[in-house]
Amino acid sequence: MERRPLLTSQQPVPPARESIMVRRLTMALIALFTLSMAGSAVVRAHEGHDHKIMGTVTMAAADHVMLKDKDGKDVTVKVTKDTKVKSKPAMKVEDIKAGTRVVVTATQAKDKSFTAKAIEVGVTTAATK
Repeated sequence: MERRPLLTSQQPVPPARESIMVRRLTMALIALFTLSMAGSAVVRAHEGHDHKIMGTVTMAAADHVMLKDKDGKDVTVKVTKDTKVKSKPAMKVEDIKAGTRVVVTATQAKDKSFTAKAIEVGVTTAATK
């Protein structure tokens, strides 16, 4: 069995080994870039920014709206005097019927609760007409 000498800084790197090193460096840089982009997406979703919540109303009152979002999760959104309801004909929050599709523009607080800035009222689903 022939022993090969270890590479030192004075010996040239064989081309095959250099290719492997370049490939590993490239993969490491791609992984680092991907992780940095994923991390920035999490940062963009933190509190204080507008969020669009699309779903179907399960209950509406003057101070909050409960809906099932497009992923099937139950979401409660606080309503304030500044919340705008965009609908034709014009209506109040408490007049929105269960089964109505809505898009809520809301801000998220540190406690993960949502406060509606605007509620765009769509159509009532066929199951609740």
